[in-house]
Amino acid sequence: MKKIFITLATFCMLQQMKAQDTKIIAHRGAWKEFDLPENSIAALQKAIEIKSYGSEFDVRRTLDGKLVVNHDPTHFGDTIELKTYAELNVKKLSNGEDLPLLEDYFKTGTASKHNTLLICEIKAALLSNTTSQLTTTETIALAKKLGIEERIIYISFDFEVLQTIRVNRPNAIVLYLENNKSLDEIKAAKFNGINFNYAHFIVNPSIALNAKKQNMMLGSWTVNKDEDFDKLVAQGVEFITTNFPDRYLTIKKAPR
Repeated sequence: MKKIFITLATFCMLQQMKAQDTKIIAHRGAWKEFDLPENSIAALQKAIEIKSYGSEFDVRRTLDGKLVVNHDPTHFGDTIELKTYAELNVKKLSNGEDLPLLEDYFKTGTASKHNTLLICEIKAALLSNTTSQLTTTETIALAKKLGIEERIIYISFDFEVLQTIRVNRPNAIVLYLENNKSLDEIKAAKFNGINFNYAHFIVNPSIALNAKKQNMMLGSWTVNKDEDFDKLVAQGVEFITTNFPDRYLTIKKAPR
């Protein structure tokens, strides 16, 4: 009976350690829990304030070559690639903020000595691969200019985008978002790891197992339910992106 008790206690301790090792990423900033516009400067600042491991955001390029932070390809119905920044910025975010420029986002996110990383998703352009590549090269050039390269993790659904980053920034951390390549292909591209939708890990736990065997970094999005969070923690997924970062930062500190 005593042996069983020790085994259970050890198991509980290991599970708690796994949860504490899990890194919580605020999805588009800590917006939902605090009633802020997603991808806003305010949402980024809140993610930093609650000490998220990282704050995820999305980068696109306007017609006149401005890099902006916005998830959708449109801003209040206007296609970002087809409008100038001035035209887009006529319409403000719900808290009165301008449509964030990437440079402002980078500067805000690295202005103080906090530990929150910038999880930079470069979006594929709607109309042209040339625009996707410009977005990529200009983003990494801006990070270098500002001297903040070590504070960024790059993610994308576009394999070529990450290949461009890898060629130009060999030391950058890059994680692939789309589950349409084999782990061997991703490893051969010299990416650091994967960041798949949570459902892929739940349906096929061998993904995490095989990725760990290849020493790949493991991330997942967008995890908003406790049952899914627990399953991913048990699989050893280290980066969990969620719309509820404050909630999961609190949960992972406590025994489950």
